[in-house]
Amino acid sequence: MTEHCPIGVVVIGRNEGERLKRCLSSIQSQHRGPVVYVDSGSTDGSVDHARFIKVDVVELDISIPFTMARGRNAGFGFLVNSYPDCQFVQFIDGDCEMAAGWIETGLQFLQDHQDYGGVCGNRSERFPEATIYNQLIDMEWQGAEAEVDACGGDAIYRIDKIQAAGYFNETMIAGEEADLCLRIRNLGSRLMRLDTPMTIHDADMKYFSQWWKRSVRCGHAYAHGYDLHRHTPRDGSGIYNKKSMLSSLVYGLVLPSLMILITLMLNSNPSDLGQLLLLTGLVLVVLFYTRILLKAAASKSTGIKAINSHSVLYACFIVLGKFPEAQGVLHYYLNKALGKTSEIIEYKIEDKQN
Repeated sequence: MTEHCPIGVVVIGRNEGERLKRCLSSIQSQHRGPVVYVDSGSTDGSVDHARFIKVDVVELDISIPFTMARGRNAGFGFLVNSYPDCQFVQFIDGDCEMAAGWIETGLQFLQDHQDYGGVCGNRSERFPEATIYNQLIDMEWQGAEAEVDACGGDAIYRIDKIQAAGYFNETMIAGEEADLCLRIRNLGSRLMRLDTPMTIHDADMKYFSQWWKRSVRCGHAYAHGYDLHRHTPRDGSGIYNKKSMLSSLVYGLVLPSLMILITLMLNSNPSDLGQLLLLTGLVLVVLFYTRILLKAAASKSTGIKAINSHSVLYACFIVLGKFPEAQGVLHYYLNKALGKTSEIIEYKIEDKQN
């Protein structure tokens, strides 16, 4: 590998099998600099394969609870210490394939725009047509070219910005990328999403239970991020994650509870006026859900008039997702009250050999 390459790549994974092989191959086909693979206890030969193709390997101590933040920090630390000439780092998950030409495109953007601390492109699903859940994730990944508040697990960052921001927070079981991006932005740097292919993700999500767990993890991330930064002074965008967390609680817990209460009261209140007031309250609750559904549908189309079956599907699951998100919020605060450390919430099936 070239000793003076300006960018290195950090890959994290566990038992990704053929996915990891595709991932590393897609990187090496367009990148001649350092590649570091961080493994968290794979038993499928991932470590042996990575070493065989001359990729640096960092094996995590599996006796310590794993988080993706811990994996990324371990790979980042190895890269910085072993390749001090690197100025940029590309993070990618082991279940993703790098789109052809992305590293050059993303690197060139950062080299041309010194005020940006990180850049990402669009993720897409490898098999969006396979299941409804893959299709939903594929829709979630897409976005127009714009300055953004956060990049996901796949992105290129300036190494000095990560060092200045204090690395990923290893206590977070989800949402660690957005948390890091917040701290990078607080240092005065900007983040950009380019409307160009970046990575191809393989969610392999087949069951409703998997989608539910992923949504629980999302709610947990909202709560943890809010709890970490609720005392941090913010600009006009408000306190970090407060809006998302409250939305999950209102639509996933408060309004459903209110609907149940109204229904019970309707059955027990015989007066016409009482029935009218309670029915009015029930209609208002339903209108709240209709409002968020239409807003979510419009966000995945070109406006209300262009809403189609795909955007309606996306919107329905956005609304439905409030319930597991609320569960994730409660899960975080219950663990905090009990003094327990939250464990990573896995949604993938362990036996996933392709």
